[in-house]
Amino acid sequence: MAPEILSDPDGQFPLHYNRSTFMFRHGLSGHPLLQLSSLIDLADRLEKYDGCYWSNGPAEVTDRWEKGTDRRQSLRKTIENIEENDSLVILKFGVHDPIAGPFFRDLLATIIRLAGPRMAEDVLVGRANILIASPHRITNYHMDSDVNYLLQVAGDKAFAVYDQTDRTLITDKELERYFAGDESAACFKPDRQSEGTTHDLRAGFGAHVPCMAPHWARNGEQVSIAMSCCFDLASMQRLGLVYKTNHRLRGLGIRPRSPRDETWSNGAKVLGARTVAAMRGLFRPQAATHRENSGWTPTG
Repeated sequence: MAPEILSDPDGQFPLHYNRSTFMFRHGLSGHPLLQLSSLIDLADRLEKYDGCYWSNGPAEVTDRWEKGTDRRQSLRKTIENIEENDSLVILKFGVHDPIAGPFFRDLLATIIRLAGPRMAEDVLVGRANILIASPHRITNYHMDSDVNYLLQVAGDKAFAVYDQTDRTLITDKELERYFAGDESAACFKPDRQSEGTTHDLRAGFGAHVPCMAPHWARNGEQVSIAMSCCFDLASMQRLGLVYKTNHRLRGLGIRPRSPRDETWSNGAKVLGARTVAAMRGLFRPQAATHRENSGWTPTG
């Protein structure tokens, strides 16, 4: 990949990787594969995978992901009218697209290379998701278990990212619910809104979001196009097994110890969770396979 697309002359990628948010420059703005007309065609090709998300109508910071997904317009009409329909679209499975896929995979590989060996040794799967949103559209407050590099391609947004290590902001119970399957488990706390790092994210800039760092966004005056390069990590998969086990224990009336307590019991929970999953199918293999199939493996 040409260095002008993405480079790291100051060594920010390995310094901040999965520790803290930071901004960086990129050269994706104006790329022909990321123009709105090209993305409409991409959506037509990707919709068959049943991996696209879109919602119509206004959203608030506190809304759940389900808001606006009932009685919505078609995916194509949503994108064609994105300038005035107050909508959000997320195109997934892009790495497998015969036209755009090679470019997306090269970009993912470049990010891994820039971030260094700590990331390379931990990555399981990489994904390239395209986010298309209406002017002034809000993306709700949420957290993700993958590590993310969000590249703003067109338009601009105020992008707030919060400290993933602050367990008074993100509690163990919220994390347990998330890893048990509730993608809207993060609870926005209005009195702590100012504690986030708010990036003025304009076309040609990107921002890093560590695993489980809560974030939300408000678009500016124009249609926003962004590319989310996100990666599942083996270390987070292990932590997720612990939180999922704790969620089940809490449901049985047991008060589990937090994974913040580095004890031998966490290893036992991971082993126990895997055993229970194999016996009872608790991890819903179809959903897990769907997520993995939406991505690209660095060795594949």
